[in-house]
Amino acid sequence: MPPSHYLAALFSGIGIGFTVAAPIGPMGMLCIQRTLASGMATGLATGFGAATVHLTYSAFVVLGLGALAQPWVEANAVVFGIVSAITLLWFAIRTHRCSLVLQDTGELDKVRLARAYLSAIALGLTNPLTVILFLAALHAFSTQAAAAPLIAGVFVGSAVWWMMLSTIVATARSRLTPRMLSLSSRFASLMLLGLGTTMLLRIAQRMLG
Repeated sequence: MPPSHYLAALFSGIGIGFTVAAPIGPMGMLCIQRTLASGMATGLATGFGAATVHLTYSAFVVLGLGALAQPWVEANAVVFGIVSAITLLWFAIRTHRCSLVLQDTGELDKVRLARAYLSAIALGLTNPLTVILFLAALHAFSTQAAAAPLIAGVFVGSAVWWMMLSTIVATARSRLTPRMLSLSSRFASLMLLGLGTTMLLRIAQRMLG
């Protein structure tokens, strides 16, 4: 296969990964809140957790498992939504109670970063929005013959977005006073709470309708 085909697949993957990651939804708000509360490293760990989920979903789609899984995902959309909503509410309450780390230290808290990464994966895997976006991108995936560059591109595109978001929020964070920083983090936590509550209400309306 000509190198141009691999490059085309790589850039297609980057575009898809960036597009899927860019909408500010539950994962975006979680990344923002954690960057405000604990600094850029925690925000990046959260973002890379999301990028790992995007990598996983793209691999499933490229391997042809996406079309097979679509009916099952649609049939269990309510379950996915409930799990995702409860996870969001738990994150909102937990982060609201956590104390802020006002200054990044030279020594990173590896346990905090690991928790941020793994919990982001848990939320990403149950987030209906992520599943829907990747199912919508099935056609773009199916038209590419070079699977490995496409999958790698999805991860790169997603990671680039999370690095941009974390950098922007971290830059703003460094200019906030402790009180403003605390209020900003609390506001982000409330947004997570609102997203989780809204998701549960929509599910309830769907079930009752």
